[in-house]
Amino acid sequence: MNKDLRESSLYKNKWGENEQLSLLRFIIMWLLVFALFFNGARLLVADYGWVTVDGSSMCQTLQSGDNLLTKRVENADDLERGAIIVVYVGEYEECRDVQGGYLIKRLIAKEGDRVKCENEQVYILYAGEEEWRRVDEPYAYYGNPSDVYDFKEYTVGEGEIFFLGDNREYSRDSRYYEWKEGKCHLKDRLYRSEDVVGYVPDWALEKSTLFEKFFSIQDFLNKVRERIIGNVK
Repeated sequence: MNKDLRESSLYKNKWGENEQLSLLRFIIMWLLVFALFFNGARLLVADYGWVTVDGSSMCQTLQSGDNLLTKRVENADDLERGAIIVVYVGEYEECRDVQGGYLIKRLIAKEGDRVKCENEQVYILYAGEEEWRRVDEPYAYYGNPSDVYDFKEYTVGEGEIFFLGDNREYSRDSRYYEWKEGKCHLKDRLYRSEDVVGYVPDWALEKSTLFEKFFSIQDFLNKVRERIIGNVK
């Protein structure tokens, strides 16, 4: 007489509980995965955004039309000098001509720093130090010889930031209006750290070509969708 051992009390006591535990572990595992994914996605949406470059002020580093992933910041004082930052200027009357109300520039100096440019070379006396330092700027593009690049010494005030475009020939930035008329949007002070809404992480800049492929595919799919909808209509 053949008997299914799974019907025995011994099997049920030993293996039945294990099956229940396995099912419970499986459910818990997927709940954790879902929670981590959901929170991760929520953090991604909350902490990151996209920006499209408009203009040539950051050439040769960035080109007009480039799509970049940016990370939002709450305290720009924590950013390192040299970071590519996104500055909101939409609330300033002098910046009504700025497309979208945002600037994308490079952070050069922060509160307490003294900064100047001589013979197309930027120097900084960092806050708390006593010696001027030459800033290594492999990203800077100066174009044709001109006197527009140099500016007098300026001490970055409380809560202020000093930024420049990588294309020093064509960029309206923190070069003070008293030094170079028309180069600074504001007429009585510099922009403030609170105006900075985000920055471009180094890894996002390195992977910018990958993001461009994503946007190309997205644009292609949008065109296909528009054509299909158009044919349906």
